[in-house]
Amino acid sequence: MVKAKKTTTPIVGKSKLVERVYNSIGKKYSLNKNNVEMMVNGLLEEVKKALVCGEEIRLPSYFSMKTTISKPRVAMNLQTKKKMTIPAKRVPKVKFSNDLKEEIAKKK
Repeated sequence: MVKAKKTTTPIVGKSKLVERVYNSIGKKYSLNKNNVEMMVNGLLEEVKKALVCGEEIRLPSYFSMKTTISKPRVAMNLQTKKKMTIPAKRVPKVKFSNDLKEEIAKKK
């Protein structure tokens, strides 16, 4: 039996994102890395505040983010077989633009 190779998807975290923004525009506009990091942190904080307040964020050609209310549901504890009710809660939703989806699909 031949084992399939496990491929790992590269992860872009906040520090990697700061590095990329710095390399693409930071040098061009004479910004140091700390300024770029403060801008990225500020952007992420404002996105978080908007979602917590129930606002929708739209970046045309990229994505939109919003929160929705999930319905309450009945679940079962598989160990005790006891039914329990899971209450409704606000959950984040992200919808990517069709342009971005098409561009991603082209890249293989």
